[in-house]
Amino acid sequence: MPVNPEGETPDLGIPRRLARDMTIADQHEWIRAELRRRPITRRAALRGGIGALAGLALANGPWTGVARAAETGLVGRHLAFGDDPRTSMAIAGELTRKPAGDVLLDLGLDARYGATVPVELRELVSQMPRGEDVRGGQQLFAHARAEGLTAGTTYHYRFRLADGSTTPDATFRTAPAKGDRTPFTFTAFADQGVASDDSRGGDGNGSSAPPNALTALVAKDAPAFHLLAGDICYADRDGKGERGDAFDPGLWTRYFAAIERSAASTPWMFATGNHDMEAVYDDGDSRHGYGGHAARLDLPRTGPSGCPSVYAFTHGCVGVVSVDANELSTEIRANTGYSHGAQVGWLTDTLATFRADPDITFVVVFFHHCAYSTSDSHASDGGVRSALTPLFDRFSVDLAVQGHNHQYERTDPIRDGKPTREAPDRSTVRPATDGTTYLCVGSGGRKSNGWLDGGGDRYRGRTGEDREIRSRVTRKDGGESETVAWSRARYAGYAYLRVEVQPEAPGRIATMRVHAITADGEEIDRIDLARPVPAVPAVPAAPATPGPAIPAAPADWTRTPSGLSVPAGSPVPSPVRSL
Repeated sequence: MPVNPEGETPDLGIPRRLARDMTIADQHEWIRAELRRRPITRRAALRGGIGALAGLALANGPWTGVARAAETGLVGRHLAFGDDPRTSMAIAGELTRKPAGDVLLDLGLDARYGATVPVELRELVSQMPRGEDVRGGQQLFAHARAEGLTAGTTYHYRFRLADGSTTPDATFRTAPAKGDRTPFTFTAFADQGVASDDSRGGDGNGSSAPPNALTALVAKDAPAFHLLAGDICYADRDGKGERGDAFDPGLWTRYFAAIERSAASTPWMFATGNHDMEAVYDDGDSRHGYGGHAARLDLPRTGPSGCPSVYAFTHGCVGVVSVDANELSTEIRANTGYSHGAQVGWLTDTLATFRADPDITFVVVFFHHCAYSTSDSHASDGGVRSALTPLFDRFSVDLAVQGHNHQYERTDPIRDGKPTREAPDRSTVRPATDGTTYLCVGSGGRKSNGWLDGGGDRYRGRTGEDREIRSRVTRKDGGESETVAWSRARYAGYAYLRVEVQPEAPGRIATMRVHAITADGEEIDRIDLARPVPAVPAVPAAPATPGPAIPAAPADWTRTPSGLSVPAGSPVPSPVRSL
């Protein structure tokens, strides 16, 4: 069984007879050696300077907000939570040309702003061997990290260039304060890709509709945050290199432009999938193919060292964990084991901490490769299942959000590898006693897969057969069939999750209502996850100690050695730079 099955990681010009048995680190070293062998060709072959790829990508089709943003030279704004979603937000975009001076972020409680945040520029150079030629280009990403914000507060922001041009005003809202019981919604899907305006279809199915339709529905929901469980952009559009220049980093520009209608105001939190391992980029000693993401994305830095897409955050009563399933997979082993156990050790500690926190009621983990699936594509990954499901049982994880298989599937609640009860549409599941519900939502835009054993669709209005069906578990030495009874709802189409969270006071029952919504806006499945909130024993309150007030907008910003913008740390707010 190959380490790197054909079509499952980006085609970067490495001969397939070699690539099939190469790890991501091996691929990176091969590419570097090829580029060193022909330095003159490499310099000549780059497609221009900073912003060339952005200009080429945007010229291929009309994308939301691009016309206005292109005047200012910045496109594809996207947000992510900082390390503490209550007090920090990461704000990013891509420059279409090299700026003549400093780029700044204006920030404030209204459109008068009142504070400025320095912007870090991250250059990303893409160079890929193609025969005796080298293809590639350069991109420039703008990043600002706002810290010291107030929980549960709406902020306005815009990017401003040295010539005075600005992006349109946009807003974001920080996570609520600890103990806040305001209801909120989050959304999720995976395997999105970039829609196409040509007949071949950038989503892999000959249609431009699904990726953009789902983004529009998420934007309409205006959730507190959105989870994307891996396989984000598909810069290797087909995954098989069938169009010559297979890997096209300019598709990232089009991707961010397409999701800007939502991501400019809603944090999009990404996990990494197999198509997100891009060996062309150097990411230091790790060499696991995430160097490109370090330039494009700002994810929370709360995970284990050397695992950049592994992190955790809390929003209200929900604790969320992003897991890098590439590191656990026994199907696609190009990155398997790179953390040497650090990720699973960190996950164990993180889940234990969440379950010990009285303010966290629900725990959600999202990752790419499925622990449980009956798809005829990848089905179930034995490495992911063996690493994660015992921890989910031990710490009573409520919801596992998966991707990789291009369809929607929901399991009955599972514990110890078996369903504990049937959970039909509109039922209530009690994870504390019933177990974890596993949802595959690789239905975000790529061409749909089918079902093993002719299982067929089964969702609201289409009952299907109520019978045991076959699944396949991929292990290191090959696939293994199993007969299962846990596959409850299946839909081989385009869909996303809308999760409505209703926190409650101690002693009451909190709920997460999980809706499956198609690209046409139709609900096809729903369950309620209900969990009692433990009563908190009364403890005499300690005398309050006055502390420094948190400024309404950041003040006295400076740069750390890493280049990220953070507050200077003074307890007394300093004057801000006025506009």
